[in-house]
Amino acid sequence: MPDTVEEPLLTHKKKQHKLAAKLLAYVLFFSFFVTLVTSSYIIYSDYRQGTNTLNQSISQIQAGYQESISYSLWNFDSQQINTQLAGIINFPGVLNVYIETKEGLLHSMGDFEQDSEEKHAFDLFFTSAERQYPLGVLNITLDYQGLYETLFYKALNILASQFIKTFSVSLFILFIFQRLVTHRLLLMSKWANTFSLNNLDNELKINSSDKHDEIDAVVEAINSMRNSLKDDITKRELTERALNQTQYKLSIAINNAELGFCEYSQKSDRFNGNNHFANHLNIDHSLLNSIEHPVDWFKELICGEHCIEQRERINQLLHGHMERICTELSLKCADQIKHFDSTIQVSKWDENGLPFEIVFCILDKTEQVNASQQASELNYALEQKVAQRTEQLNNEQIQSHAQIKQLEHKLESFEQYESRQKSQENLKPLHYALQELQLSLSEVKSTPKKQAQQLELVQLVSDHLKQSNQLDCETFDVVTLVQELTDDFTKHQSPQQEFQLKLP
Repeated sequence: MPDTVEEPLLTHKKKQHKLAAKLLAYVLFFSFFVTLVTSSYIIYSDYRQGTNTLNQSISQIQAGYQESISYSLWNFDSQQINTQLAGIINFPGVLNVYIETKEGLLHSMGDFEQDSEEKHAFDLFFTSAERQYPLGVLNITLDYQGLYETLFYKALNILASQFIKTFSVSLFILFIFQRLVTHRLLLMSKWANTFSLNNLDNELKINSSDKHDEIDAVVEAINSMRNSLKDDITKRELTERALNQTQYKLSIAINNAELGFCEYSQKSDRFNGNNHFANHLNIDHSLLNSIEHPVDWFKELICGEHCIEQRERINQLLHGHMERICTELSLKCADQIKHFDSTIQVSKWDENGLPFEIVFCILDKTEQVNASQQASELNYALEQKVAQRTEQLNNEQIQSHAQIKQLEHKLESFEQYESRQKSQENLKPLHYALQELQLSLSEVKSTPKKQAQQLELVQLVSDHLKQSNQLDCETFDVVTLVQELTDDFTKHQSPQQEFQLKLP
Protein backbone atom coordinates (compact mmCIF):
# COMPACT_ATOMS: atom_id res chain seq x y z
CA MET A 1 0.00 0.00 0.00
CA PRO A 2 2.76 2.59 0.77
CA ASP A 3 4.42 1.75 -2.55
CA THR A 4 1.20 2.51 -4.37
CA VAL A 5 0.95 5.85 -2.57
CA GLU A 6 4.60 6.81 -3.24
CA GLU A 7 4.39 6.06 -6.96
CA PRO A 8 1.74 8.74 -7.66
CA LEU A 9 3.74 11.21 -5.60
CA LEU A 10 6.86 10.56 -7.66
CA THR A 11 4.83 10.87 -10.81
CA HIS A 12 3.41 14.21 -9.65
CA LYS A 13 6.91 15.47 -8.79
CA LYS A 14 8.14 14.49 -12.24
CA LYS A 15 5.19 16.25 -13.81
CA GLN A 16 5.81 19.24 -11.56
CA HIS A 17 9.51 19.49 -12.64
CA LYS A 18 8.50 18.97 -16.23
CA LEU A 19 5.96 21.76 -15.99
CA ALA A 20 8.51 24.04 -14.32
CA ALA A 21 11.09 23.26 -17.01
CA LYS A 22 8.56 23.96 -19.73
CA LEU A 23 7.54 27.23 -18.13
CA LEU A 24 11.20 28.30 -17.74
CA ALA A 25 12.03 27.29 -21.32
CA TYR A 26 9.02 29.16 -22.72
CA VAL A 27 9.80 32.30 -20.74
CA LEU A 28 13.50 32.22 -21.72
CA PHE A 29 12.71 31.53 -25.33
CA PHE A 30 10.21 34.34 -25.56
CA SER A 31 12.50 36.72 -23.66
CA PHE A 32 15.41 35.78 -25.93
CA PHE A 33 13.28 36.41 -28.96
CA VAL A 34 12.17 39.80 -27.66
CA THR A 35 15.75 40.64 -26.66
CA LEU A 36 17.03 39.62 -30.08
CA VAL A 37 14.44 41.78 -31.83
CA THR A 38 15.07 44.81 -29.64
CA SER A 39 18.87 44.36 -29.79
CA SER A 40 18.75 44.06 -33.55
CA TYR A 41 16.77 47.24 -33.73
CA ILE A 42 19.23 49.03 -31.42
CA ILE A 43 22.32 47.75 -33.32
CA TYR A 44 20.76 48.68 -36.62
CA SER A 45 19.97 52.14 -35.32
CA ASP A 46 23.56 52.56 -34.11
CA TYR A 47 24.83 51.30 -37.45
CA ARG A 48 22.71 53.81 -39.30
CA GLN A 49 23.91 56.51 -36.94
CA GLY A 50 27.59 55.50 -37.49
CA THR A 51 27.25 55.49 -41.28
CA ASN A 52 25.52 58.84 -41.16
CA THR A 53 28.39 60.18 -39.06
CA LEU A 54 30.95 58.97 -41.62
CA ASN A 55 28.94 60.44 -44.45
CA GLN A 56 28.77 63.73 -42.58
CA SER A 57 32.57 63.57 -42.12
CA ILE A 58 33.06 63.16 -45.87
CA SER A 59 30.72 66.09 -46.50
CA GLN A 60 32.61 68.24 -44.02
CA ILE A 61 35.97 67.27 -45.57
CA GLN A 62 34.71 68.16 -49.02
CA ALA A 63 33.28 71.44 -47.84
CA GLY A 64 36.27 72.48 -45.63
CA TYR A 65 39.37 71.05 -47.30
CA GLN A 66 38.73 70.71 -51.04
CA GLU A 67 39.24 74.41 -51.84
CA SER A 68 42.06 75.01 -49.36
CA ILE A 69 44.08 71.99 -50.55
CA SER A 70 43.55 73.11 -54.16
CA TYR A 71 44.96 76.56 -53.23
CA SER A 72 47.94 75.01 -51.44
CA LEU A 73 48.68 72.80 -54.46
CA TRP A 74 48.54 75.84 -56.76
CA ASN A 75 51.07 77.58 -54.53
CA PHE A 76 53.22 74.44 -54.03
CA ASP A 77 52.89 74.77 -50.24
CA SER A 78 53.79 71.26 -49.15
CA GLN A 79 53.86 72.07 -45.42
CA GLN A 80 50.33 73.42 -45.56
CA ILE A 81 49.19 70.39 -47.53
CA ASN A 82 50.58 68.00 -44.90
CA THR A 83 48.86 69.98 -42.16
CA GLN A 84 45.61 69.79 -44.02
CA LEU A 85 45.96 66.04 -44.60
CA ALA A 86 46.68 65.57 -40.89
CA GLY A 87 43.45 67.39 -40.12
CA ILE A 88 41.56 65.06 -42.46
CA ILE A 89 43.09 62.00 -40.77
CA ASN A 90 41.69 63.18 -37.43
CA PHE A 91 38.11 62.80 -38.70
CA PRO A 92 36.43 59.63 -37.31
CA GLY A 93 36.59 56.65 -39.61
CA VAL A 94 39.25 58.04 -42.02
CA LEU A 95 41.92 55.37 -42.65
CA ASN A 96 44.19 57.20 -45.09
CA VAL A 97 44.25 60.14 -47.47
CA TYR A 98 46.43 60.92 -50.47
CA ILE A 99 46.63 63.30 -53.46
CA GLU A 100 47.22 62.01 -56.95
CA THR A 101 48.19 64.08 -59.98
CA LYS A 102 49.06 63.25 -63.54
CA GLU A 103 52.66 62.65 -62.52
CA GLY A 104 51.58 60.17 -59.75
CA LEU A 105 51.24 60.19 -55.98
CA LEU A 106 52.06 63.62 -54.67
CA HIS A 107 51.13 63.58 -50.92
CA SER A 108 49.76 60.87 -48.61
CA MET A 109 49.06 60.25 -44.92
CA GLY A 110 47.48 57.46 -42.83
CA ASP A 111 47.47 53.65 -42.72
CA PHE A 112 47.80 52.00 -46.11
CA GLU A 113 48.21 48.44 -44.79
CA GLN A 114 44.53 47.82 -44.11
CA ASP A 115 42.22 47.27 -47.04
CA SER A 116 38.90 49.02 -47.29
CA GLU A 117 36.41 49.21 -50.09
CA GLU A 118 34.78 52.45 -48.91
CA LYS A 119 36.70 55.15 -50.83
CA HIS A 120 35.81 58.70 -51.79
CA ALA A 121 37.53 60.96 -54.36
CA PHE A 122 37.26 64.75 -54.88
CA ASP A 123 38.70 66.64 -57.84
CA LEU A 124 41.12 69.45 -57.03
CA PHE A 125 41.23 72.47 -59.35
CA PHE A 126 42.15 76.12 -59.24
CA THR A 127 39.90 78.82 -60.72
CA SER A 128 41.43 81.98 -62.13
CA ALA A 129 39.82 84.50 -64.48
CA GLU A 130 36.82 82.24 -64.92
CA ARG A 131 39.02 79.36 -65.93
CA GLN A 132 39.60 76.15 -64.05
CA TYR A 133 42.94 74.43 -63.88
CA PRO A 134 42.80 70.73 -62.83
CA LEU A 135 45.43 70.00 -60.20
CA GLY A 136 44.71 66.40 -59.09
CA VAL A 137 42.45 64.15 -57.10
CA LEU A 138 41.99 63.95 -53.31
CA ASN A 139 41.38 60.28 -52.30
CA ILE A 140 39.95 59.40 -48.88
CA THR A 141 39.61 55.83 -47.57
CA LEU A 142 37.09 55.18 -44.79
CA ASP A 143 37.37 52.38 -42.19
CA TYR A 144 34.17 50.61 -41.00
CA GLN A 145 35.99 48.05 -38.88
CA GLY A 146 35.91 50.23 -35.84
CA LEU A 147 32.19 50.78 -36.25
CA TYR A 148 31.62 47.04 -36.58
CA GLU A 149 33.67 46.25 -33.49
CA THR A 150 31.84 48.86 -31.50
CA LEU A 151 28.46 47.48 -32.58
CA PHE A 152 29.58 43.91 -31.84
CA TYR A 153 30.66 44.63 -28.30
CA LYS A 154 27.54 46.64 -27.73
CA ALA A 155 25.39 43.75 -28.95
CA LEU A 156 27.23 41.37 -26.62
CA ASN A 157 26.67 43.69 -23.70
CA ILE A 158 22.96 44.02 -24.53
CA LEU A 159 22.45 40.26 -24.93
CA ALA A 160 24.36 39.41 -21.77
CA SER A 161 22.53 41.98 -19.67
CA GLN A 162 19.16 40.99 -21.09
CA PHE A 163 19.86 37.28 -20.57
CA ILE A 164 20.84 37.82 -16.96
CA LYS A 165 17.79 39.97 -16.36
CA THR A 166 15.46 37.55 -18.14
CA PHE A 167 16.86 34.51 -16.39
CA SER A 168 16.53 36.18 -13.00
CA VAL A 169 12.97 37.27 -13.73
CA SER A 170 12.14 33.76 -15.02
CA LEU A 171 13.47 32.14 -11.87
CA PHE A 172 11.42 34.53 -9.79
CA ILE A 173 8.30 33.85 -11.90
CA LEU A 174 8.95 30.13 -11.59
CA PHE A 175 9.22 30.44 -7.82
CA ILE A 176 5.99 32.47 -7.63
CA PHE A 177 4.23 30.01 -9.98
CA GLN A 178 5.38 27.10 -7.84
CA ARG A 179 4.07 28.73 -4.67
CA LEU A 180 0.76 29.99 -6.11
CA VAL A 181 -0.14 27.36 -8.69
CA THR A 182 2.00 24.23 -8.76
CA HIS A 183 1.82 23.52 -5.05
CA ARG A 184 -1.96 23.89 -4.99
CA LEU A 185 -2.32 21.80 -8.14
CA LEU A 186 -0.29 19.07 -6.46
CA LEU A 187 -2.68 19.11 -3.48
CA MET A 188 -5.63 18.91 -5.87
CA SER A 189 -4.04 15.97 -7.72
CA LYS A 190 -3.47 14.11 -4.43
CA TRP A 191 -7.14 14.64 -3.54
CA ALA A 192 -8.23 13.49 -7.01
CA ASN A 193 -6.17 10.27 -6.67
CA THR A 194 -8.00 9.37 -3.48
CA PHE A 195 -11.42 10.48 -4.76
CA SER A 196 -14.06 7.84 -5.50
CA LEU A 197 -17.80 7.37 -5.29
CA ASN A 198 -17.35 5.75 -1.88
CA ASN A 199 -15.88 8.86 -0.20
CA LEU A 200 -17.95 11.68 -1.60
CA ASP A 201 -17.96 13.33 1.82
CA ASN A 202 -14.21 14.04 1.53
CA GLU A 203 -14.11 17.75 0.69
CA LEU A 204 -11.29 19.28 -1.36
CA LYS A 205 -9.37 21.81 0.75
CA ILE A 206 -6.21 23.76 -0.10
CA ASN A 207 -4.28 26.35 1.82
CA SER A 208 -5.20 29.67 0.26
CA SER A 209 -5.24 33.28 1.26
CA ASP A 210 -8.31 35.31 2.01
CA LYS A 211 -8.35 36.62 -1.53
CA HIS A 212 -9.99 34.16 -3.88
CA ASP A 213 -8.35 33.52 -7.22
CA GLU A 214 -8.92 31.20 -10.17
CA ILE A 215 -7.62 28.12 -8.31
CA ASP A 216 -10.08 28.77 -5.51
CA ALA A 217 -12.85 29.07 -8.09
CA VAL A 218 -11.82 25.67 -9.51
CA VAL A 219 -11.81 24.17 -6.01
CA GLU A 220 -15.30 25.53 -5.34
CA ALA A 221 -16.50 24.19 -8.69
CA ILE A 222 -15.06 20.73 -7.88
CA ASN A 223 -16.73 20.72 -4.46
CA SER A 224 -20.00 21.84 -6.04
CA MET A 225 -19.67 19.06 -8.61
CA ARG A 226 -18.96 16.60 -5.77
CA ASN A 227 -22.09 17.71 -3.90
CA SER A 228 -24.23 17.54 -7.03
CA LEU A 229 -22.78 14.11 -7.82
CA LYS A 230 -23.60 13.01 -4.29
CA ASP A 231 -27.18 14.26 -4.66
CA ASP A 232 -27.49 12.62 -8.08
CA ILE A 233 -26.27 9.30 -6.70
CA THR A 234 -28.77 9.54 -3.84
CA LYS A 235 -31.55 10.30 -6.29
CA ARG A 236 -30.37 7.48 -8.54
CA GLU A 237 -30.44 5.02 -5.63
CA LEU A 238 -33.97 6.15 -4.75
CA THR A 239 -34.97 5.85 -8.39
CA GLU A 240 -33.46 2.35 -8.63
CA ARG A 241 -35.32 1.30 -5.51
CA ALA A 242 -38.57 2.68 -6.88
CA LEU A 243 -37.82 1.02 -10.22
CA ASN A 244 -37.16 -2.32 -8.56
CA GLN A 245 -40.39 -2.02 -6.61
CA THR A 246 -42.22 -1.07 -9.78
CA GLN A 247 -40.70 -4.01 -11.64
CA TYR A 248 -41.67 -6.32 -8.82
CA LYS A 249 -45.23 -5.00 -8.81
CA LEU A 250 -45.30 -5.18 -12.62
CA SER A 251 -44.16 -8.79 -12.56
CA ILE A 252 -46.88 -9.58 -10.03
CA ALA A 253 -49.45 -7.80 -12.19
CA ILE A 254 -48.25 -9.63 -15.31
CA ASN A 255 -48.46 -12.99 -13.56
CA ASN A 256 -51.88 -12.23 -12.10
CA ALA A 257 -53.19 -10.91 -15.41
CA GLU A 258 -51.62 -13.86 -17.28
CA LEU A 259 -50.06 -11.40 -19.72
CA GLY A 260 -47.90 -13.02 -22.35
CA PHE A 261 -44.62 -11.08 -22.66
CA CYS A 262 -41.86 -11.77 -25.17
CA GLU A 263 -38.74 -9.94 -26.41
CA TYR A 264 -37.34 -10.38 -29.91
CA SER A 265 -33.78 -9.43 -30.89
CA GLN A 266 -32.83 -8.87 -34.52
CA LYS A 267 -29.24 -9.78 -33.71
CA SER A 268 -29.93 -13.22 -32.21
CA ASP A 269 -33.19 -13.80 -34.16
CA ARG A 270 -34.74 -15.51 -31.14
CA PHE A 271 -37.74 -15.13 -28.85
CA ASN A 272 -37.28 -14.66 -25.11
CA GLY A 273 -40.75 -14.94 -23.57
CA ASN A 274 -42.34 -15.78 -20.26
CA ASN A 275 -44.38 -18.87 -19.42
CA HIS A 276 -47.70 -17.13 -20.05
CA PHE A 277 -46.63 -16.32 -23.63
CA ALA A 278 -45.77 -19.98 -24.26
CA ASN A 279 -48.94 -21.24 -22.59
CA HIS A 280 -51.13 -18.89 -24.63
CA LEU A 281 -49.62 -20.29 -27.84
CA ASN A 282 -49.86 -23.91 -26.62
CA ILE A 283 -46.11 -24.47 -26.93
CA ASP A 284 -43.41 -25.51 -24.50
CA HIS A 285 -41.34 -22.66 -23.06
CA SER A 286 -37.99 -24.21 -24.05
CA LEU A 287 -39.21 -24.76 -27.62
CA LEU A 288 -40.40 -21.16 -27.83
CA ASN A 289 -36.91 -19.80 -27.16
CA SER A 290 -35.30 -22.13 -29.72
CA ILE A 291 -37.55 -21.44 -32.70
CA GLU A 292 -35.64 -20.25 -35.80
CA HIS A 293 -37.05 -17.16 -37.49
CA PRO A 294 -39.69 -16.77 -34.78
CA VAL A 295 -41.30 -13.68 -36.31
CA ASP A 296 -42.13 -15.57 -39.50
CA TRP A 297 -43.45 -18.43 -37.36
CA PHE A 298 -45.60 -15.98 -35.39
CA LYS A 299 -46.99 -14.44 -38.60
CA GLU A 300 -47.96 -17.91 -39.86
CA LEU A 301 -50.11 -18.37 -36.75
CA ILE A 302 -52.25 -15.34 -37.64
CA CYS A 303 -55.61 -16.26 -39.13
CA GLY A 304 -58.94 -14.60 -39.69
CA GLU A 305 -60.36 -12.29 -42.30
CA HIS A 306 -57.76 -9.55 -41.63
CA CYS A 307 -54.71 -11.86 -41.49
CA ILE A 308 -53.04 -10.49 -44.67
CA GLU A 309 -53.34 -6.90 -43.50
CA GLN A 310 -52.02 -7.75 -40.03
CA ARG A 311 -48.98 -9.61 -41.43
CA GLU A 312 -48.20 -6.65 -43.68
CA ARG A 313 -48.31 -4.28 -40.70
CA ILE A 314 -45.81 -6.51 -38.85
CA ASN A 315 -43.52 -6.43 -41.91
CA GLN A 316 -43.70 -2.62 -41.94
CA LEU A 317 -42.76 -2.56 -38.24
CA LEU A 318 -39.77 -4.83 -38.91
CA HIS A 319 -38.56 -2.40 -41.61
CA GLY A 320 -38.87 0.61 -39.32
CA HIS A 321 -41.92 2.18 -40.97
CA MET A 322 -44.02 1.77 -37.82
CA GLU A 323 -43.20 1.94 -34.12
CA ARG A 324 -46.18 0.32 -32.49
CA ILE A 325 -49.08 -2.00 -33.40
CA CYS A 326 -52.12 -2.44 -31.17
CA THR A 327 -54.71 -4.81 -32.57
CA GLU A 328 -56.77 -7.95 -31.97
CA LEU A 329 -55.15 -11.08 -33.37
CA SER A 330 -56.67 -14.48 -34.05
CA LEU A 331 -53.95 -17.13 -33.72
CA LYS A 332 -54.12 -20.78 -34.65
CA CYS A 333 -52.64 -22.46 -31.57
CA ALA A 334 -52.40 -26.21 -32.19
CA ASP A 335 -55.96 -27.28 -33.15
CA GLN A 336 -57.57 -24.31 -31.47
CA ILE A 337 -58.13 -20.76 -32.65
CA LYS A 338 -57.57 -18.22 -29.90
CA HIS A 339 -58.21 -14.52 -29.81
CA PHE A 340 -55.74 -12.08 -28.21
CA ASP A 341 -55.41 -8.38 -27.46
CA SER A 342 -51.88 -7.80 -28.75
CA THR A 343 -49.34 -4.98 -28.64
CA ILE A 344 -46.13 -5.10 -30.71
CA GLN A 345 -43.70 -2.30 -29.76
CA VAL A 346 -40.17 -1.38 -30.92
CA SER A 347 -38.12 -0.96 -27.74
CA LYS A 348 -34.66 -0.25 -29.24
CA TRP A 349 -33.32 1.04 -32.57
CA ASP A 350 -29.96 0.42 -34.20
CA GLU A 351 -27.62 2.95 -35.83
CA ASN A 352 -29.31 2.56 -39.22
CA GLY A 353 -32.74 3.45 -37.87
CA LEU A 354 -34.03 -0.15 -37.97
CA PRO A 355 -35.69 -1.99 -35.07
CA PHE A 356 -33.12 -3.79 -32.91
CA GLU A 357 -35.37 -5.12 -30.14
CA ILE A 358 -39.15 -5.71 -30.36
CA VAL A 359 -41.57 -6.51 -27.54
CA PHE A 360 -44.64 -8.76 -28.04
CA CYS A 361 -47.46 -8.56 -25.48
CA ILE A 362 -50.56 -10.75 -25.82
CA LEU A 363 -53.58 -11.20 -23.53
CA ASP A 364 -55.95 -14.12 -24.05
CA LYS A 365 -59.49 -12.90 -24.82
CA THR A 366 -60.83 -16.15 -26.25
CA GLU A 367 -63.51 -16.66 -23.60
CA GLN A 368 -64.65 -13.05 -23.86
CA VAL A 369 -64.77 -13.23 -27.66
CA ASN A 370 -66.72 -16.51 -27.59
CA ALA A 371 -69.08 -15.10 -24.98
CA SER A 372 -69.48 -11.98 -27.08
CA GLN A 373 -70.24 -14.09 -30.15
CA GLN A 374 -72.81 -16.14 -28.21
CA ALA A 375 -74.34 -12.96 -26.85
CA SER A 376 -74.48 -11.57 -30.38
CA GLU A 377 -76.19 -14.73 -31.64
CA LEU A 378 -78.69 -14.68 -28.76
CA ASN A 379 -79.27 -11.00 -29.32
CA TYR A 380 -79.88 -11.64 -33.02
CA ALA A 381 -82.33 -14.46 -32.24
CA LEU A 382 -84.09 -12.31 -29.68
CA GLU A 383 -84.31 -9.47 -32.17
CA GLN A 384 -85.84 -11.85 -34.70
CA LYS A 385 -88.42 -13.00 -32.17
CA VAL A 386 -89.17 -9.46 -31.14
CA ALA A 387 -89.56 -8.47 -34.78
CA GLN A 388 -91.97 -11.35 -35.40
CA ARG A 389 -93.98 -10.57 -32.29
CA THR A 390 -94.02 -6.88 -33.18
CA GLU A 391 -95.31 -7.74 -36.64
CA GLN A 392 -98.03 -9.90 -35.13
CA LEU A 393 -99.03 -7.14 -32.72
CA ASN A 394 -99.11 -4.66 -35.59
CA ASN A 395 -101.39 -6.94 -37.57
CA GLU A 396 -103.61 -7.44 -34.55
CA GLN A 397 -103.67 -3.70 -33.95
CA ILE A 398 -104.68 -3.08 -37.56
CA GLN A 399 -107.46 -5.62 -37.26
CA SER A 400 -108.60 -4.06 -33.96
CA HIS A 401 -108.66 -0.61 -35.55
CA ALA A 402 -110.72 -1.98 -38.42
CA GLN A 403 -113.17 -3.64 -36.00
CA ILE A 404 -113.38 -0.45 -33.91
CA LYS A 405 -114.15 1.56 -37.02
CA GLN A 406 -116.86 -0.92 -37.96
CA LEU A 407 -118.36 -0.73 -34.48
CA GLU A 408 -118.15 3.05 -34.52
CA HIS A 409 -119.91 3.08 -37.93
CA LYS A 410 -122.61 0.75 -36.61
CA LEU A 411 -122.99 2.85 -33.46
CA GLU A 412 -123.28 6.00 -35.52
CA SER A 413 -125.89 4.35 -37.77
CA PHE A 414 -127.77 3.14 -34.71
CA GLU A 415 -127.65 6.60 -33.12
CA GLN A 416 -128.94 8.12 -36.36
CA TYR A 417 -131.67 5.53 -36.44
CA GLU A 418 -132.60 6.21 -32.82
CA SER A 419 -132.58 9.93 -33.50
CA ARG A 420 -134.84 9.50 -36.47
CA GLN A 421 -137.17 7.32 -34.46
CA LYS A 422 -137.37 9.96 -31.75
CA SER A 423 -137.91 12.74 -34.27
CA GLN A 424 -140.69 10.78 -35.95
CA GLU A 425 -142.39 10.21 -32.60
CA ASN A 426 -142.07 13.91 -31.86
CA LEU A 427 -143.55 14.75 -35.28
CA LYS A 428 -146.58 12.51 -34.95
CA PRO A 429 -148.77 15.41 -33.68
CA LEU A 430 -147.65 17.46 -36.71
CA HIS A 431 -148.58 14.60 -39.03
CA TYR A 432 -151.91 14.34 -37.34
CA ALA A 433 -152.48 18.12 -37.64
CA LEU A 434 -151.54 17.95 -41.32
CA GLN A 435 -154.02 15.18 -41.96
CA GLU A 436 -156.71 17.14 -40.16
CA LEU A 437 -155.94 20.24 -42.27
CA GLN A 438 -156.13 18.22 -45.45
CA LEU A 439 -159.50 16.76 -44.40
CA SER A 440 -160.82 20.17 -43.47
CA LEU A 441 -159.80 21.47 -46.90
CA SER A 442 -161.61 18.67 -48.61
CA GLU A 443 -164.76 18.69 -46.52
CA VAL A 444 -165.40 22.18 -45.12
CA LYS A 445 -166.40 24.90 -47.43
CA SER A 446 -164.65 28.10 -46.61
CA THR A 447 -163.73 31.32 -48.19
CA PRO A 448 -160.90 31.51 -50.71
CA LYS A 449 -158.77 33.58 -48.35
CA LYS A 450 -159.15 31.11 -45.56
CA GLN A 451 -158.46 28.27 -47.95
CA ALA A 452 -155.29 30.01 -49.12
CA GLN A 453 -154.15 30.34 -45.49
CA GLN A 454 -154.91 26.72 -44.85
CA LEU A 455 -152.98 25.69 -47.97
CA GLU A 456 -150.05 27.80 -46.92
CA LEU A 457 -150.09 26.27 -43.46
CA VAL A 458 -150.27 22.81 -44.98
CA GLN A 459 -147.29 23.66 -47.21
CA LEU A 460 -145.26 24.91 -44.24
CA VAL A 461 -146.02 21.82 -42.18
CA SER A 462 -145.14 19.59 -45.15
CA ASP A 463 -141.80 21.38 -45.67
CA HIS A 464 -141.07 21.12 -41.95
CA LEU A 465 -141.71 17.41 -42.04
CA LYS A 466 -139.44 16.91 -45.07
CA GLN A 467 -136.68 18.93 -43.41
CA SER A 468 -137.05 17.03 -40.16
CA ASN A 469 -136.58 13.74 -41.95
CA GLN A 470 -133.32 14.99 -43.51
CA LEU A 471 -131.78 16.56 -40.33
CA ASP A 472 -130.63 15.02 -37.06
CA CYS A 473 -132.87 16.36 -34.37
CA GLU A 474 -132.89 16.04 -30.65
CA THR A 475 -135.47 16.99 -28.06
CA PHE A 476 -134.99 19.65 -25.45
CA ASP A 477 -137.00 21.45 -22.79
CA VAL A 478 -138.11 24.78 -24.21
CA VAL A 479 -138.99 26.20 -20.77
CA THR A 480 -135.56 25.37 -19.36
CA LEU A 481 -133.86 26.83 -22.43
CA VAL A 482 -135.84 30.07 -22.20
CA GLN A 483 -135.11 30.30 -18.49
CA GLU A 484 -131.36 29.90 -19.05
CA LEU A 485 -131.33 32.49 -21.83
CA THR A 486 -133.25 34.92 -19.58
CA ASP A 487 -130.79 34.49 -16.70
CA ASP A 488 -127.85 35.04 -19.03
CA PHE A 489 -129.44 38.13 -20.47
CA THR A 490 -130.23 39.65 -17.05
CA LYS A 491 -126.61 39.27 -15.97
CA HIS A 492 -125.47 41.62 -18.74
CA GLN A 493 -128.21 44.24 -18.08
CA SER A 494 -128.33 46.90 -15.37
CA PRO A 495 -130.21 45.95 -12.18
CA GLN A 496 -132.64 48.87 -12.64
CA GLN A 497 -134.20 47.29 -15.70
CA GLU A 498 -136.84 44.73 -14.97
CA PHE A 499 -138.45 42.30 -17.36
CA GLN A 500 -141.62 40.45 -16.99
CA LEU A 501 -141.75 37.30 -19.02
CA LYS A 502 -144.97 35.42 -19.07
CA LEU A 503 -144.71 31.98 -20.46
CA PRO A 504 -147.81 30.13 -21.60
